[in-house]
Amino acid sequence: MSYWRPVVNAILYSAQFEKELDDHVVGRIAYSLVTEPLATLTPEEQYQALSDGLATGAPLPTLVQMPQDPAELREFLGRVVARLDDMRPWSTLPYLRLPEDSVSSFKDATPIARISARVDDIQARISRGFYWGSEYGIFIPLKMRSGRIIGMFTPFWDDSDDIVLVDATHDPDPDAVIDELLSVTRINPGTVARLTAEDLEPFTEEYATTPIQDNFRGEHAPGNPVWGGSQVAYLTPDERESYRLTIHDGLLYDARGQLLDTSNAHTLWSPGGGRAIFVMDSNGDLYCSPHHVLGEFHHSSFLAGEPAAGAGEIDVREGHVRLISDQSSHYRPARQFTEQVVDSLARQGVHVDDLRIEYHSPSDRA
Repeated sequence: MSYWRPVVNAILYSAQFEKELDDHVVGRIAYSLVTEPLATLTPEEQYQALSDGLATGAPLPTLVQMPQDPAELREFLGRVVARLDDMRPWSTLPYLRLPEDSVSSFKDATPIARISARVDDIQARISRGFYWGSEYGIFIPLKMRSGRIIGMFTPFWDDSDDIVLVDATHDPDPDAVIDELLSVTRINPGTVARLTAEDLEPFTEEYATTPIQDNFRGEHAPGNPVWGGSQVAYLTPDERESYRLTIHDGLLYDARGQLLDTSNAHTLWSPGGGRAIFVMDSNGDLYCSPHHVLGEFHHSSFLAGEPAAGAGEIDVREGHVRLISDQSSHYRPARQFTEQVVDSLARQGVHVDDLRIEYHSPSDRA
């Protein structure tokens, strides 16, 4: 697709009130093309559109009426191209506006901040325009220099036109996302407030859960009859954090920030190794352990006997999920709960098309 017409229109629109198309105007236009590219184009795409259009003698658009004749305008555009060449290498842009259809990336994005400002103010401060009039409201998707995909949407709150900042890459450090945006734009930091769990509670959809089997209740108590004197460890919330998994760029990481790998893990169901036990809570958070010890550490350990939204075995190699099973005697999850696990993984960016799912519960189990 040729961008000759929109790029030239933008240049002429910016230069239409200049008395002369001198070197000062050429420099201003070239700088703008490099630092504030048109719509979703990159500086290189704009440069190529101008070069190709001039080389092929593409007709000049007539949207903007200019006093100069076509030959003068082509000479002016040629000087813009030459100035762009002189400016190389161009610095990497701090962010790019993504196409409107990239909104699908934000289906499960994480709201992280509230921006108390009007859309027109933010547009001016980021030098990029929002998309308007879609089923998603007013929004702008951005790809940051770091690789993060973030977006700003409004309306989000029923009683306000404030803008919600969301992170489609699910960075575990929301403050870092906010800091990057503020460091490369003119957005007033005083208008940006980090969202808390309480702020998001009305917008949070929880997964359905299933309880542990009745015959395991009390297994953590001293002298319980379930395991012949053994007590199953039930983790406190603080202890549980050392088993939490995080997902970044589609890969699973353990609580130490290392790529998860279950090659050396063993479960009571798969003593040959290669799998670990896991549970998922109602928020979609995963907890995993390479150790599965009879009468001491089971699926019930992670959530201290509370209901789980999914449970079973997981096979992960260097962060890549290869298999999910529903193998758990404590929860005996119906298939809908294993499907929830797959859904949560997909929502967080894990590629699940080739994921092997191993069911042990009957398909008609309620």
